[in-house]
Amino acid sequence: MNKKLTAFLTMLYIVLTVVTGAAAETLQFGERELKIGDRGEDVAVMQEFLNEHGFREGHVDGVFGPLTYGSLLAFQEKNDLQTDGVLAGETLVLMQELLSAKTAVTAKTASTAAVVERENNQTLAAADKYNFTEAELELFARLVHAESAGEPFEGQVAVAATILNRLENERYPNTLSDVIYQVESGRYQYSPVLDGRIKQPAGDSAKRAVREALKGWDPTAGATGFYNPAKTSNAWVRSHPVTTSIGSHVFFLY
Repeated sequence: MNKKLTAFLTMLYIVLTVVTGAAAETLQFGERELKIGDRGEDVAVMQEFLNEHGFREGHVDGVFGPLTYGSLLAFQEKNDLQTDGVLAGETLVLMQELLSAKTAVTAKTASTAAVVERENNQTLAAADKYNFTEAELELFARLVHAESAGEPFEGQVAVAATILNRLENERYPNTLSDVIYQVESGRYQYSPVLDGRIKQPAGDSAKRAVREALKGWDPTAGATGFYNPAKTSNAWVRSHPVTTSIGSHVFFLY
């Protein structure tokens, strides 16, 4: 009887130990204090944090051993916390705050990347009508940036629209690059091509302006050209019918 009872109690102890250990290993970070000898997913979170912040170099195994203990002591000492090698109290609060800050930054970065990807996809979809390549879209945006940086957004869209209007007009070349680099009567049609400003990277506003123009927004009512009256006295551009003025630019038909 005693042997059977002993065997039963031994088995019960083993089962309880396994169950308790398994339960501990599934605890979320912050649900318990952590000390040397503990193991679980929450220990792995702590180890990863200590690795990322330069307090520990080692495999993340979810086991709170001597290496993790020493690393936690270093973290506590660096932050003027009680150096007891136990993740609890102020040590736990600080680590949770730093982890939350990292999560927020990661989420913001992911959100920003998703927005950029969505906008790029929208631009490519809108450009399907013209069969623009990504390189052509980049060239397009650089020209809009060079010609209209500092203008109201509507004015930037207007500049982009005039370029598309030229593509639709038989008077002009039928490819984007040919329109942008066109030389007529010995003159470049766009001054940024002549002075090299077209090589400057396009800003986000110019890229959005290109996207809106590709989607059909034309604030110019079909204009194919524009000029800044404060910067040119050219009689030729001033002789053409004006469709509108936006910002510092006058838009005209030719």
